[in-house]
Amino acid sequence: MTSPSPKVCPICGTRYGPAAVFCQRDGAQLGAQAPADPFVGKVILGQFRIEEAIGVGGMGTVYRAHQITLGRDVAVKILHPELATNPDAVRRFHREARVATKLEHPNLVQVLLFGEMPEGEGLYLVMEYLEGRSLTQVLREEGALRAARALHVALQICDAVGAAHAQGVVHRDIKPENVMLVRRHGDPDFVKVLDFGIARVLWDEQTALTQSGVIFGTARYISPEGASGEPTDARSDVYSIGVLVYQLLTGVTPFDAPTPVAMLMKHVNDPPPPLRSMGEGRRVPQAVADVVMRALEKRPSLRYADAGELAAALRAAAEASAVPLPGPRGSWAGRASLPPLPERPTPSVRAVIATGDLEVPGLSRRRPPWATMALAFVLGAAAVVGGALASRRFDPEDTGPRQELLTRAAAALRAGQFDAPPGDNVFELTARLLEADPRDGEAQRLRREAVLRLREDAARARGRGETAAARRSYERILVFQPGDPAATAGLRELDEEEARARRPPPGLRVTPSEVPAGEPMAMVAILPPDHPAPHEPRFEIWRRGRRLRRVPAASTEPGRFVGSYTFRTAGRYEVRFAAEGVTGDEYRQTVVSRAPRRPATAHRHAPPPTILQPHPQPQPPAVVTDDQGIDWTVPGMPPQPAGVPTMDEPPAPWTGVL
Repeated sequence: MTSPSPKVCPICGTRYGPAAVFCQRDGAQLGAQAPADPFVGKVILGQFRIEEAIGVGGMGTVYRAHQITLGRDVAVKILHPELATNPDAVRRFHREARVATKLEHPNLVQVLLFGEMPEGEGLYLVMEYLEGRSLTQVLREEGALRAARALHVALQICDAVGAAHAQGVVHRDIKPENVMLVRRHGDPDFVKVLDFGIARVLWDEQTALTQSGVIFGTARYISPEGASGEPTDARSDVYSIGVLVYQLLTGVTPFDAPTPVAMLMKHVNDPPPPLRSMGEGRRVPQAVADVVMRALEKRPSLRYADAGELAAALRAAAEASAVPLPGPRGSWAGRASLPPLPERPTPSVRAVIATGDLEVPGLSRRRPPWATMALAFVLGAAAVVGGALASRRFDPEDTGPRQELLTRAAAALRAGQFDAPPGDNVFELTARLLEADPRDGEAQRLRREAVLRLREDAARARGRGETAAARRSYERILVFQPGDPAATAGLRELDEEEARARRPPPGLRVTPSEVPAGEPMAMVAILPPDHPAPHEPRFEIWRRGRRLRRVPAASTEPGRFVGSYTFRTAGRYEVRFAAEGVTGDEYRQTVVSRAPRRPATAHRHAPPPTILQPHPQPQPPAVVTDDQGIDWTVPGMPPQPAGVPTMDEPPAPWTGVL
């Protein structure tokens, strides 16, 4: 006889006997134990034996596995099966995973293998196995960290992400869940950054994961441009790192909200509270707080360019604030207070040599005069050689003009002078620098900054409906980066928007609405842009509830149909446009046919008619415009006779409903 299945708490995971009803820890109602994981105990890919599940999230499950062929433990992340059903998601997953395998840095988790399960059970990643705590667990258990320890962790994150930025790779999902602290080289706070490059694929393709909390977890650390759906770059990672460092130092994040949407809106609109005013932030040195607050600027152009620049700023702030940072093997365990800095300044090399007080580990403080003289000779020779190289490399005649151009280009960038006025704009000044040195990093950085500023200007202009300003910004981007895909797509979208704006509103237009019998009238029908192509479109002539004629409608372009008709007798008629799926009074208009004009009486002294007539010239199409200047031209229609208006004032509404 089989024993009843044990029960498990859905909140804390504590297991109870079959007779238990509620959890003794949190009071939650117990449920039946979940079925056994189908992967545990299974050997996949012929070499990885799945030992146990060590983490479950909205994107998949992470298992500890033993690699039989090499005798080592690895982490296998098996993603949800629905990812494998989207061919585009699979393609992008392979591309991003391939990039992740090429990133090499001690603080980046190493991706060993990736691909699709042969049985179609989903996508997988094989990574190095890490034993430690996630930064989420550390913050939950310990709260805010001391400034020195927080900066030690933050600098490792910046170094790892900065190494990827140097190769043009952006993480886009930096948060505590993606940072692990492990023990390496005697350091219990050795950082490993996870999910580099993979999170973006899951973010873009799996909108259904918002119900699993993925978007909410990310929304707490997302950049304003990411929250707005705008393009993101390395500076977006800088913002996310800024939020994370803010939390490490204060114990709280800059923004909090009950819903993901409210959180996103705060990132976009609200200024972050000063770091020293939140949580434990009062103990943070002002210089460090200033660096973090700059990383949280709303405009990307005001932040640091990448994580490497942020790391340099944090190190400089720590040094200026006397916050010591450990070496690679430093340990923070059991350290109650920070060691004081020396009170006197460090003497210069020249003073040390002069007094003979140069100290070398393992040697005595006092040394014989000949040793001091030899060391002085070596240092002096090195100084001479270094000075010669420095003078050759940094000759004022060479760097002076370059520095002047850089200063002028930076000033032009701040003033928004991207390609004007002539001779004093970012494009021309950086062009002169790149002409001298095509690999000039500062000139290239200024150009990238100009492009990013122009992207922001274009986005703001489009948001305000200023299409001309947005077009100008896109065109300027193409000056800096010919063929830029985003700018080209933006210009194409503007062209489509303007074309839709010029398109007449849907409906039927008959010109003129009062026409003499025996003279043609033009009929134009416009369908909505999203209307499918109708079957057998036609114009119909009605009188007194009876259809008299059917006139075929010719399509001059998608959604636009034209035709012409000539009344033989005077009267009041109704013109209708008929097609499958076309209904409504806007496709009907009343037309009045008047008696034909009487021919004008010839003057008795009128000259005789000319016998020889020139060859008839082709008549242009009838140009028909309404009072708003909308073109309702019908190709092939002759122009209206002299003295007859091209457009009568229609009754309200203009469709002339009977």
